[in-house]
Amino acid sequence: MRVLIVDDNVHVRGGLRQLLDFQEHIQVVGECADGREAVTEVERLTPDVVVMDMRMPEMTGAEATAVIKQDHPDVKVLALTAFGEMELVSEMVKAGADGYLLKGGSADELLRSLDAVHAGEAALGREVTRGVMHNLAQLYREEQERARSLADLDRMKTEFVSVVSHELRTPLTTISGGVTTLQYKWDDLDETTKLELLASMSNQCDRLSLMIDKILTVSGIQRGGLGLQPTDFTLNTVAREAVALLDHKTDPGRVSITESDVQVSGDQDRIREVAVSLIDNALSFTQGRVDVEVSSGVRKARLTVRDQGPGLDAETLDALLNKPFTQGDSSSTRRVGGLGLSLFIARQVLEASGGRLDVETSPEAGSTFTMVLPRA
Repeated sequence: MRVLIVDDNVHVRGGLRQLLDFQEHIQVVGECADGREAVTEVERLTPDVVVMDMRMPEMTGAEATAVIKQDHPDVKVLALTAFGEMELVSEMVKAGADGYLLKGGSADELLRSLDAVHAGEAALGREVTRGVMHNLAQLYREEQERARSLADLDRMKTEFVSVVSHELRTPLTTISGGVTTLQYKWDDLDETTKLELLASMSNQCDRLSLMIDKILTVSGIQRGGLGLQPTDFTLNTVAREAVALLDHKTDPGRVSITESDVQVSGDQDRIREVAVSLIDNALSFTQGRVDVEVSSGVRKARLTVRDQGPGLDAETLDALLNKPFTQGDSSSTRRVGGLGLSLFIARQVLEASGGRLDVETSPEAGSTFTMVLPRA
């Protein structure tokens, strides 16, 4: 058996040669210090087996093996790997190596591996086998995690289609019905009815616009940017504006405001949207009073929304805060609609503004949502 030794460490080459020279059936025909030299020497010396180090300058063991196997497919390659270099084994597999052995193993294991690859059999040292099995187990775990991620993504897509199509249907039905009524019964309707229909259609258009804005916001979040434009503003102003925007949804006096004159830093429009969403949710999920309070600390200011609704369990709250298009009530008979985006967007906007969203909730005691923002 003609053997060529390839390793950039002269002491490793010397040790291997000393061992192999004592074997009557083995002839060491040469030594090389790098992969590029090995390619040349294989052409010149025509060895039966190349003992190939994996990590070398000029040309790696995998690169040299690929060239040798392409030009001389009958030449066998026994790869030597150091402990901790198991990731290189996959590169040698792709290159076409015939066997793999851990450096520092026993002489008997080396000789058995040489005989095996020379005979056309695969050779895998014990430690390499253990390392490969470890890597395979790791790959299996990674594939399982990837499969779970893909399953989650598929679930999110399904939920997205289901939720969005359901939520779009109501305003579109109202708009379509209004258009049809006005188109075919215009002359039969009095002015008051016409104005009511137009107002209803306008409200549903606003609702659709809000849905689209929320979906685009989530898309921006998932792409890694909200495009915030921070300024200093009065948190009281945002609280009053948010309540005023929801006047049409509630009876007078149902929402109370406790104010504290405090300046905060953030994107005023985005913060207002968050406040509107939190107050709107509170009004939708409770028949009782909703309390809005603005307060301040040394470094932080708070806008708190308290309701007397059914509250949320911990699992549902976690999903609403972290997974877009999650419904607190996903049944087809749920009383309150929505895309399941408000709390997800609120948390993302507040954290991007240097603040946070604090939540206290239980199924029995209602919910308290607190927007925490840095003072200006």
